[in-house]
Parts: sequence; C-alpha cells; structure tokens
Amino acid sequence: MKIYLICCIIIFDAVIAFSQHLEILPDTIIYDRYYADQQSHQFSLSKDFGSRQWYGNIGAVIPLFNFEYENHLLQVSAASTVFNTIIKTPGHIQVFTVDYIVDFFFDYNISPQLPVRFVFGHHSAHYSDDGITELFQYPISYVRDYTGLHLQYKFSSAKIYAGYYFNFHIEPEADKKNTFQFGADKGFQINPLIELYAAVDFKFKQEVKFTPTQSLQAGIKIFSGKRRALRAAYTLRNGYDERGQLYNKKDCRHSAGIYLDF
Repeated sequence: MKIYLICCIIIFDAVIAFSQHLEILPDTIIYDRYYADQQSHQFSLSKDFGSRQWYGNIGAVIPLFNFEYENHLLQVSAASTVFNTIIKTPGHIQVFTVDYIVDFFFDYNISPQLPVRFVFGHHSAHYSDDGITELFQYPISYVRDYTGLHLQYKFSSAKIYAGYYFNFHIEPEADKKNTFQFGADKGFQINPLIELYAAVDFKFKQEVKFTPTQSLQAGIKIFSGKRRALRAAYTLRNGYDERGQLYNKKDCRHSAGIYLDF
C-alpha cells in the first residue's frame, strides 16, 4: 500500500509539473500563414475573372496546445480545408472539383523571429458528381500523403519562408515525391486596424518536372495584428494547376475574393 501511495504521489506531482508548462487551445499562433499559397488553409470565396468559376473553400487552422519549457515553445495544431470549384450558370450551380487537405503542424520557436514547422498531411482530389455527370470529366486517382519541413523568418512587417515536402505516397506519379516551396509577404500599415499587403509564393513540384507554379496576391487586411482577420484580395496564379484532378494542366488565372482568417 505504501508503494502504491508513493507511486500515485510521484505521478500526481509529474502531472502538475507538466501542466504548468501546457496551454490548451492557445489564442495565438507562432507560425504565420502563407497568404499567396493556393493550398493554405482558409475560409474564402473568390471569383475567377476569365471564366464562370468560383472558388469556395471551407477550413481553418486550430492550435491545440502549447508546451513551453525554459523559453522553448512547441505548438501543435490541426488544420483541414475543403477546396471547391463551383461553376455558376443561370439558375444553376455546379460543383466541379473538390480537394480535401488535412494537416497536423508541429511548430517550434527557434526564436520569436524564426519558427520552424514540421508537417504531416494528406491531400485527396476528386471531381464532384456534377463534374462527372454534367461536365463529362473523367476522374483519376489523385492522392498525396506527405511530411514536410518549413522555416520562416519574420521582420517587423514582413516575412520570408522556404519549405520542402516529401510525398511518401503519391498517385498517379508514384515516383515523383519532392516539392519545394518559397515565398514572402510584406505589409503596409495604414492604421492600427487596417493593413495593405502583397505576397508571392512559388512551388516546384517533381510531379510536373519542377516547373514553377507562381502565385501573387495583393489586398487589404482588416483587424490587422490579430489572429482572426478579414481580407479582400486580388490573386494571379500562373503555372500548373494545384487542384489534384487538374495537376498536369497549365493555366493563368486572375481572381478576386474575400478571406476570413481563423
């Protein structure tokens, strides 16, 4: 009985000591989003200028917990987004493509200006029923399971970043496993709540022979400086499509949209 009580006390003390360094559902994030990245987790609606296509995306990044010990901070987050392409015709809406992306992020602060991120994620892409029965598209099996390592450096009103993904399972290009990503953004503070910004993002995917996909975005951010914000932005994307069913098709698209950052 004495041994049992001693073990219980030791475990209880360990739990108390651990909980002092743990914060559940923190309000702040330590790794900033990539504004120009098409596959950044988001809640948004945008319109393509050159077609009848709309892009309606539903998702968010949720920080689960922080663990801090002797000025070392680790944050674990879960993120999920459904990326939808919608075609609007008079009196009718057709859902064209649907991409599902789920990520788990493990972010560590090397310093307040230099966080690093480990990613473990999944991406699957599909044509919707409308895309097959009404738009007569023929689906392929497109799926990626991946890990990744990313790094960003934060300035006072800007950041630069670089990252690498390893697709340990990818279809249909089973042997094309590498993706590199680079980007930056810059903010221009108008007042304490409003900020203008510009952002660029470049991806080099082995599945399309490392031909770059380029994204440029410029817009206005309201409630600047807070984790939750509202953005209105213009975006230019040029290169291979990031929708999985269209991964080997090139395009140049101009769009404008509204983004809710969670």
